[in-house]
This record gives sequence, C-alpha cells and structure tokens, in this order.
Amino acid sequence: MASPRTALVTGSTDGIGKATALALAKAGLRVVIHGRNRPKVEAALAELTAAVPGADVHGVSFDLGSFSTVRRGAADVLAAVDRLDVLVCNAGIYANERVLVADGLEATLAVNHVGHVLLTELLRERLIASAPARVIVVSSVAHTRGRIHLDDLSLAGAYTGYAAYAQSKLANLMHALDLAAAHDPKVLAAYALHPGVISTKLLRDGFAGMRGAGVSQGAATIVKLATAEAISEPSGTYYNEGVPTPPSASAKDPAVRAALRAATLAFAGLPPEA
Repeated sequence: MASPRTALVTGSTDGIGKATALALAKAGLRVVIHGRNRPKVEAALAELTAAVPGADVHGVSFDLGSFSTVRRGAADVLAAVDRLDVLVCNAGIYANERVLVADGLEATLAVNHVGHVLLTELLRERLIASAPARVIVVSSVAHTRGRIHLDDLSLAGAYTGYAAYAQSKLANLMHALDLAAAHDPKVLAAYALHPGVISTKLLRDGFAGMRGAGVSQGAATIVKLATAEAISEPSGTYYNEGVPTPPSASAKDPAVRAALRAATLAFAGLPPEA
C-alpha cells in the first residue's frame, strides 16, 4: 500500500501553521507538525487528532535558529516518514531587539531564512524522491521594503526590527526563486506567498495595534498550493493574498541572490555550490 502524501509544516503549533496543518489533515494528507519545543508540539498533535479523528500525524521539535538542532530535526523527519511531498516553510519571528543566536547570526535572519534553507537542503533528496514535490515559502509583502545587507547581514550597524524582518522576508522569496531555478518543476516546484495581514503572535509582536484576518484565511493559499493536483502558474510564482503578483525587482537581482545564497550556505555549514 502506497504511503499517503505527506507534508511538513514548520511553525505549526499555532497561527497560520496550525491552521494549515489542520486543513491538510482534513484533506487526507499525512502531516508532520513542527514546533520549537516538545510540549507545544504534543499539545498541537492532541488538538489536531481530536479535530480530525484518525488523522495520520507526527511531531518534531527543533529550533530553526540553532542549526545543530535543525540537523537533528531533519533526521527525525526522515526517520518518521518515508516520503515528503510538501514542505511548508512557515515558521517566523519578529524581534524588536537585536539578538544573536548561538551560531552568531542575527536571530530573525537565522530563524526565518537560514534555518529553512538548511532544512530544505537536508530534506531535498527525500522531496525529489517523492516527486512531484512542492516547497511553499511564506514570505511577506514586507519583502518589497527589504534590502539584503550583504556587508552586514546581522545588521550590527543599523538594526531595527522591521529592517531585519523585511530582509528575512526578501531572503525567503529569493530562496523560493532559487529552488525554482534549480529544479525541473515536474520534480520539485517552489512557490512563495504573502498570506495577508493575519492575526498572529508575529503581528502582535511586530505591528502592535494592527488588526488582521483569521488564521484560516492566512492558510488558504498555502493549502491550495499544497493540495491542488495541478498549479497553473509556473514554479517560482509569488502570490499576494492568493493572487499571482510580480515580486520586487530586488528579489530577482541575480548577483544579490547568488551572494546571499553563498553566505546562507556558509552560515548553515553547508558546502559551497560549484
């Protein structure tokens, strides 16, 4: 008997990620829940199985800002499921104060971007073996105001929470574009999206006073991309609240993308590309 289509959703113990995991389980997918700590993962698993009796769900816990634990978490995923059809890079933070993670990198870029690139690379072979596979990256309209500070990616010289967040969301979009450029879409397709202004912890942390829509609405585009038999838009498409939208010109800058990719691989402890 063939294994069910399987999706890993990062940051799925609350917010958009949890709504996505619930919708995918209802659609019949096997779902891997991810969170930073095990108690929250266990609570999310219990909630999901209560909502979808008989759901095929698994849980992994690791911190995307700690690259040694990302490696351990990827190994746990590979041991738990024999196929991976969909990877949803959803987890994200907004940090009002500049914090360096243990690997010496600014936390927002580490969690939102570098940890996800490392996770994708560690799971890439399993994704390809499960072809046609999809990687769905949650970016933001904030990417349009972002700049990749190649000379100071950790923003030691001019940190603001928004500058760090916008840089990380631009980096997210570049990650999706890099994946799309590197793979036959029949094997591995990649998409990025702005989910809308959604009422989440991140919105409260970074944009106090701003009102957002419900998390189910924020999950809608992710769920569509994860479950659709065929997607009419090409791999590499960026969606703004479900509408295919041209990304900012800076996201398509080949020199900056290549430089960011090289720096990201180095931060993640991955070998440079030829």
